[in-house]
Amino acid sequence: MVLRGRISTQEDGLTISTRAMVTQIHIMKTHTDNIANFGVPGYQSKEPVLTTFVEHLGPSGVDEVVNKEVGRLRVTGNPLDTALTVPGYFQRLNKAGNVELSRDGRFRLDKDGNLLSVDNKPVLSNTGVPIQLPFIPMDIKKQLNVSRNGQIQLLDLKTGSTINVARLGIVNPEGTVLTDVDVAQNYVEDSNVYLQKEYTGIMPLRRQFEANRQLFLVQSDALSRMIQDLSRGS
Repeated sequence: MVLRGRISTQEDGLTISTRAMVTQIHIMKTHTDNIANFGVPGYQSKEPVLTTFVEHLGPSGVDEVVNKEVGRLRVTGNPLDTALTVPGYFQRLNKAGNVELSRDGRFRLDKDGNLLSVDNKPVLSNTGVPIQLPFIPMDIKKQLNVSRNGQIQLLDLKTGSTINVARLGIVNPEGTVLTDVDVAQNYVEDSNVYLQKEYTGIMPLRRQFEANRQLFLVQSDALSRMIQDLSRGS
């Protein structure tokens, strides 16, 4: 029987077992990727989603969705560390000139006062330009403030005045600047990966994989014996 979309139900056991194992490996990879990125600040876990007829589509029937739940917030005491307590992303510029989105708010300053990500990419403001401080603060804990709405302020010790440097460019996944944000200074957002959930998700997949592997071996052995019998008969 052939269904619409060229999905055939007339398949041999070896094909079915092989496709099932490849599909289970694909799903397990989502869980292992989450486990590997558990310690990455701002990392958002992925969740596998199975489409209709996945048993016939194989890996093509497996998709991933991003878990947008806010991760655990951790106090660092570093005024250049910022965490989003609501959905959204910081913007940074890579070497190719493309904008990257990340929830990792670990920032640093270079010698020219440019605000950079932990991997040295310029951080963008809500107007889409790289953020640069007018001068390097001598006492960064005393002079640098990031308000809840992402406004970066710098205290000039000579004049006692406060300078509004820029506002962090916080956007949604489509790149639209968000106005209703909540930024926590001196905090870092850890990943939203729950290890127990990931390991629990892997266990039944491993059992299913082993069952399909055994089924494949049985069918392969039976096919080999049949071929040998046919060759002897000829």
